[in-house]
Order: sequence, then structure tokens, then C-alpha cells
Amino acid sequence: MTLRRRLLVAVAALAVVLLAAGGAVVAVQRAFLLDRLDAQIAALARNPRAILLASARAEAGAPAAGLSDVYVGRMGADGRLVTVLAPAGDPTLVPALTSGERVTTPAGRATSSGESRRVRVITAPLPNGRAQAVLAVPTTPADQATRRLAFTLGLVGLVAAGVLALLLWWVDRLGLRPIAQMTEAADAIRAGDTTRRVPPGPPGTEAARLGEAFNALVDSTAATNERMRRFVADASHELRTPLTTLQGYVALHTGRTGSGPDDDRSPVDPVVADALRRIGAEAARMRRLVDGLLDLARLDDAEATGALRPEPVDLAGVVRDVAADLAVVAPDRAVSVEAPASLVAVVDRDLVTQALVGLTSNAVRHTPPGTPVWLRLTAEDGAVRLEVADAGPGIDAAHLPHVFERFHRVDRARASASGGTGLGLALVEAVARAHGGTASARSEPGAGSVFTLTLPVASG
Repeated sequence: MTLRRRLLVAVAALAVVLLAAGGAVVAVQRAFLLDRLDAQIAALARNPRAILLASARAEAGAPAAGLSDVYVGRMGADGRLVTVLAPAGDPTLVPALTSGERVTTPAGRATSSGESRRVRVITAPLPNGRAQAVLAVPTTPADQATRRLAFTLGLVGLVAAGVLALLLWWVDRLGLRPIAQMTEAADAIRAGDTTRRVPPGPPGTEAARLGEAFNALVDSTAATNERMRRFVADASHELRTPLTTLQGYVALHTGRTGSGPDDDRSPVDPVVADALRRIGAEAARMRRLVDGLLDLARLDDAEATGALRPEPVDLAGVVRDVAADLAVVAPDRAVSVEAPASLVAVVDRDLVTQALVGLTSNAVRHTPPGTPVWLRLTAEDGAVRLEVADAGPGIDAAHLPHVFERFHRVDRARASASGGTGLGLALVEAVARAHGGTASARSEPGAGSVFTLTLPVASG
């Protein structure tokens, strides 16, 4: 979970807690007000006869202390409710009670008439035992006080939410947004966009200084990589001459020696002959390594400068040509091609051919003799997919994420014996990257491997 999302979750949780706390405060306050009303009518209900008498005197014009806001009624044996005294502020108030209903503890009831919608009501039996006094008090004051409290808390909550939103925007603008931009830039650079940089942040902030340091680090890394690339290219180029000389001397001395009595050349010591053979083999292997490094340097340069040579190419024909060459080089292999009759795309023919040859050579080198190989070509979503699959032993899951790394070998002993340099799949990945595409591999031990070259080009 990102820092921004964690912050939003924390704020949302805080808002829920505050909302619950506000609701609890309103509920407690309302319960307190209703308890006061219940206590008022419960105290009056303890002497219902005196209340009725006081009510009658109040109707006659005599003052009745404490009854100005209380409804007093008399429910006879027939269940009919007769108003004895109504509240001064709501003279038409009548609580809604069923015929003969008894309410021994204060409870909420609706009203059948009057301005107040709800009342707290209690009944008390009269001394004659056939009737009961009905006492009620409107809940309108408590309702109004509760609404005022809820409105006040809501208004304070909105103001606090606004202030909190401004704080979140401020934190996001000065802290989180620059970090997100740096993350996006880092992902883009890791994906191959070495020109990506972090935009300048708000001056004087830690995010701005971090962005400047990030850009400086990327620039320094890019400069180091460029120097390393040029060094590898220059060193590889310079190594070609002594390697050519070394191979020439080996060939010359091998040609001057003989191994039989009728040979005009001088006989050679077997130890020397073996040494010349091994020197020649290692020189040839070093030559392949130097050529691979030079190819990688050119591809890196082409990726940086866009110096490819794209042209309309029938990839279906290229795939069939590579398959035909593979059938000649490895006649023991069953080579199958799955491709349309024609699929034209704008690519660099030489580089794509080199990548396909590298994949097929890899399939032959790392699978047992007689293992079948498949070449597939498909077009989908504005891209072309070139696949080379085999039915070999597959690649261990621990090695699969690293197969396109330079000098990575799944089996170093076997790669050395077969003449591998550890650069074949790295060259394939470099070709894909130079075209703006990707190279991927999937494999399951014992079920073979599939290497895919995806080029984002429009097919013709």
C-alpha cells in the first residue's frame, strides 16, 4: 500500500471515529434531556389525585406551579381520555393512547392532536380504582436542543474536514506528489527510458532537494554507463587486432607442422599440437565474445540515438529462412514453422534476423540432440510476436528471471563446452529494447522453454 493510500485510509478511519463520537454525544445528550422529562412526570405521577385537583384549580384560574408544560388527562373506565389540563404552549395537545392503555413507566408516544409530534407519557391509577390519570410532557424542547447540538457538531465537523482537506492537499503537493513522480521516473528508467527525469519540486522543500539528488544520481549513472559502454566498445575493437594476429599465428604454425613420415612439414610434438589446438579454440571463443560485446555496444548506441535501419520487412519470410538455415545446421532436429503467408512490419531486418538466429542457436545448444524446435509468428494489438519454442529439459525457476542478463549462464560448464559466451540472450533482449519492444521467456522444467520477442510495430 502506498503512503498516499495509507494516509487516506487513516483520515477515513479518523472521520468514521469522529462521526461515531459525534453521534454518541448527540444520543447521550438526547437521553439526558428525555431522562429529565421522565423524572418530571414520574414525580407528578406519585400523587395523581393531587395533580387532578391542581389541574382543576388551574382551569378555574388558580395558579398551578410546575404544570404549565404538562398535559393532565383522565381516562375513565370506558377507556375514553378526557383532557383536564393542556400545556400553555400547546393547548390542543392530546397524546395518542389506546383505550384503557396503562403506561407504568415513562415512555414515548405520538400525539393525536397538537403542535408537538411526540410526548413522554405515564399513567397512574386514581383512588377510586376505576379511572387513571394520564400525565404527558412534549419532547419538543428536547428535540430542538438535540437538533441544535447535531447542527453545531456537523458545522464544526465540516470546518474541521475543510481544514484537514487543505492540510492533506498541502502534504500531497509538497511531499507525496513529488515522491510519486520520483517513483514513476524510477520505474520508467528501470524500463529503459534513460531520458526520464523528476520535474522540479516546490523550492525549499525536502522533496525538491530529493528530486535534485535523484536527477543528479541518474545523470551520474547515465554518464558512467556511457563511459563504460564506450570503454567496452573501444576495448573490444582494439582486441580484434591482437586476436586476429593470434589466430593467424596459430593457423600458420599449425600449417607448417606435419604428423606423418610422408609429410614434407616438420613433425610436431603432440604436446605442442594440443597446445596450438587449445590456443586456437580459446582465441576463437574470445573472438566471439569480443564480437558479442561490440554488437551490444552498437545496440546500446542505437537505442540511445535511435540509429536503427527500419524498413518494411516480410517477417514471415525471415522466419522461414531462419528455420531453413536451422534445418541445415542441425539436421537431426524437427523444425516447425507457424506463420502467416506474409506479415510485413517496419523493423531492422539484420537485427531481427540476428535475434532469431540467436534464439534458435540457444535452443540447439541447450537441448539434447533430436529435440524438436518451433518458430511462431503472430500479430496482435499493433505488435508482432516472434516465438522460438523447444521441447527440451526447460529452465529452473531460479534462473528464469536472469536469462537475459549479460554473462548469465544457466549451466556454466555446459555453456563453456558448447562455445557459449553468455551474451546470446542479452543480444536478443538488446535488439528488442532497441526497437522499443520486449524479450521474455517462460519455461517449465521437463516441459521445454518458449522465448518471445515482441516488437511494437504496425503490421502491413
